[in-house]
Amino acid sequence: MLKNRMSNTDKFIVSVAFVCLLSILFLFVSLVATIYSTKIYKFDFCIQSQCIDYFANKITGVVVLAQFFGWFITLVAALGGAIIALRTYVTGVGNSNITNHIAHFSMFRDFLNSEINKRKKISPDSVDVHLWYNVIFPESKSGRLECSQNYRDHLNNIKEVVDEANSHMSTLSGKYKYQTHQRKIIEAFANFGVVMNNGPKNIFIDIEYEVFGLIDSVNSTFVNESPVFCKMERRYS
Repeated sequence: MLKNRMSNTDKFIVSVAFVCLLSILFLFVSLVATIYSTKIYKFDFCIQSQCIDYFANKITGVVVLAQFFGWFITLVAALGGAIIALRTYVTGVGNSNITNHIAHFSMFRDFLNSEINKRKKISPDSVDVHLWYNVIFPESKSGRLECSQNYRDHLNNIKEVVDEANSHMSTLSGKYKYQTHQRKIIEAFANFGVVMNNGPKNIFIDIEYEVFGLIDSVNSTFVNESPVFCKMERRYS
């Protein structure tokens, strides 16, 4: 279907050609009407200077009209050419952005899969690569590869969950509701596509630490100035 559709450039060329043909037809009709109205056709054929001057004087209006049409067509062609050039540039930039987006996402995916394979307690199926990437780089397709504030907020939320657990350990003499901590940390990880399940305290804490290591690896490569979770104190561990 796309092959049968005319491009904008083709449509513009056809339009200009149509205007040119229409102008030529109009000038031809005007010239013929002028010749008949002035009865120039009754004169004998003459190519002398005075004959040419006489003929040119009779069709002055047609000449002026031809000059106007020529100026108008040139203007339209120049403006149309500029618009087409601009559209071509914009299309090229858009295509370049998409190409860069695909390349950058592929690099992110390969890096993340490689880091997951280094960790025995994290399953590849528990990490949504597309969601994680889109949370970090929501405007990647537009050519912007800056870390989003939304992702930074999620990272700060994880830090707050850890700090809250540490606070409870200090105020409650070593006792805290680990089920509450699990629920909050699971929800925090899920915001960018990492799935964790509830489990025994020690096993959960070990998996949590591996996820922290995975997040730190991603952030150290793709994000500037982010919390380093593996270095955070975890009094509940």
